Amino acid sequence: MSDNTAELLGLVNHQSEITVLSAMRRDINTGIELAESLQPGDFYDPRRAITFEAIRNLLRGVEAIDTPAIVTEAKRVAVERKQKIQITTRFVDSLSADYQRIDLHTNTVKRLAWLRGASDFATWMLDNLQGRPDPAALFAEAQERWQILQPAIANSSFVYGWDTVKMHGDILNKRQAEAKDGTATRFDWPWQSWNRMIRPLRPGMVGTFAAPDGMGKSTFLEMVAEYWAMGGFNVVLVHLEDALDYKLDRRLARHAGVTIDSIEDGTLDPRQAQAATEAQRRISEWGGHLHYYHAPGKSMTEIVRELESRAVEGICDAVVFDYLDKVQPTRAQAGIFGGNTWERQAHDMEQLKTFAERNALPVFTATQGNKEMQGEGRQTRRAIQGSGQKSQKSQLVIILTRDIVGDEGLTDSQGRRVAEPGEYSPIAKIRIDKQNRGKTGQFEQVFVGKNFNVRDIQIGG
Repeated sequence: MSDNTAELLGLVNHQSEITVLSAMRRDINTGIELAESLQPGDFYDPRRAITFEAIRNLLRGVEAIDTPAIVTEAKRVAVERKQKIQITTRFVDSLSADYQRIDLHTNTVKRLAWLRGASDFATWMLDNLQGRPDPAALFAEAQERWQILQPAIANSSFVYGWDTVKMHGDILNKRQAEAKDGTATRFDWPWQSWNRMIRPLRPGMVGTFAAPDGMGKSTFLEMVAEYWAMGGFNVVLVHLEDALDYKLDRRLARHAGVTIDSIEDGTLDPRQAQAATEAQRRISEWGGHLHYYHAPGKSMTEIVRELESRAVEGICDAVVFDYLDKVQPTRAQAGIFGGNTWERQAHDMEQLKTFAERNALPVFTATQGNKEMQGEGRQTRRAIQGSGQKSQKSQLVIILTRDIVGDEGLTDSQGRRVAEPGEYSPIAKIRIDKQNRGKTGQFEQVFVGKNFNVRDIQIGG
């Protein structure tokens, strides 16, 4: 529909659009409700559509919703949408109105947007009917166009029982064929000890790795992400604590077998330099499949939105998330959960799990253990902070603990000192505390802190 036609037919209400945007700017709670009930396409003026999307994005984060922030975000949205529209400070400040009857204005914006769409449909239909089209083709296209005008509804997950037999038979046949020709997709683990006891993660599943602070959770997560990338999967490693260059230094230390201080200080000797060069060559063979997303200060909503974009782009087959406890709350979560951190983190986990299921990919994440997890005795998921809220949504829960070395220190079988008194032992105790598709139990590995590496314990040599 042309601009003049919409105006002449009275299918535009500029005051209602301005009032809605004014309410979103001035009242956070109202803004959150409006962001959920409206879409950018509901706005007639493209500048207001971009401004709405910018404010909606800000509401999902933790940034202040002021004029400079709106202008900056609107510029980003315009570039992303490839629209040559400039949102200025003056324009944003002009969006001011009395929004006492905001429900009326919101309904007006939605109603008129639908009518404009219906008018476009009617025009299209009339033009096509005059061309004497094929009835079957016209009917199919008309149904498709009309469906776009309908209110959005969730896809049905209902499956008739008589459909499940053939569906599952097809799945089983496909698995057998893939196993036979070696093309089966398996998100298994970098260590034989894990693969002996832990089933590979299936697409849509979430695994949680729990440990007290400083035990080496990030090293385990990094090695899983790298192993999956070596298998040809596109992996996104979300990291909220360590900067990217530090992650890359750790990666090189691990694969070159040199200490990180030599890498950070630039003091590699000729032997170390040769090892680093060779490691970089090996990393280059699979490094293109491992993508990093540095997300400090971001909410789960923002992170999932980014991951959704990467999945659509085709570069996200799996996610490793380092780690859950570092995610920041949104304003909406603060309003709903208040100071209840565990309930909010449960909501974060639910978002992550929903993302995994919707995109049919596995997610491996970590979480913090409470003070009891560093105590003596066998540890269970009850020692995870907010345990019931997180572990219930995970199909796999693994717990890592390391003892503190006693006064005598720790030596290996050849009498070499491997840990001093008071240090954390390099012996990592791995307990599978929950596994929906396998057994639970415990085994040990060796944590090599100087190289950010984890190895299986060799038996008999």
